[in-house]
Amino acid sequence: IAQTNAEQNLKNARALFDSHLQMIVNDAWVMGDAVTLADLATDITDGDHMPPPKAASGVPFITIGNIDKNSRTIDFSDTFKVSADYFNKLKPNKKAQKGDVLYTVTGSFGIPVLMTENRDFCFQRHIGLIRPKSNVSSEWLYYLVMSPQIVKQANDGATGTAQKTVSLKVLRSYSVPQVPMSTQEIFAGRLQKMSEETQRLESIYQ
Repeated sequence: IAQTNAEQNLKNARALFDSHLQMIVNDAWVMGDAVTLADLATDITDGDHMPPPKAASGVPFITIGNIDKNSRTIDFSDTFKVSADYFNKLKPNKKAQKGDVLYTVTGSFGIPVLMTENRDFCFQRHIGLIRPKSNVSSEWLYYLVMSPQIVKQANDGATGTAQKTVSLKVLRSYSVPQVPMSTQEIFAGRLQKMSEETQRLESIYQ
């Protein structure tokens, strides 16, 4: 019974965060204008479409398997490698930088990862990159794309049979609210606190 209760509490903690996130994004819709995700970004692109030339050592090459969907972080402990030369030749918008949001677009699509540091790595085409404009908070963008409202648009727009995929066209066309930077920061701050509390409860229940 204890295990069942703990599992239920874990689900409740996550559901509470999701409902809080939904409410805040609803508030943003009421206050702001409807724009597309492309309007909030300088770039929305994806990883290299060519199979990467693997090397014994060098720069990490990330696949969807390296993204932890519960913690929404990248696990660098076991990745393919590519040469530094290959990495250096990539376009700037194909190299993640601090403040970008990575976003899985194939299979387990819709998982965002907020880049909190500058670190050299490449990523496969099953992962998208959203680079926010200077008037867009990276944290707010991160929470926005994980909101139930955006998840629904991802589910509605995904195509394919074996593996569902969200195309870059669909990703760029997500309808999102645009609110001032100061409001974005307030909302993101609230969600960060709520997220930390959820994680604290999760660790207790686990």
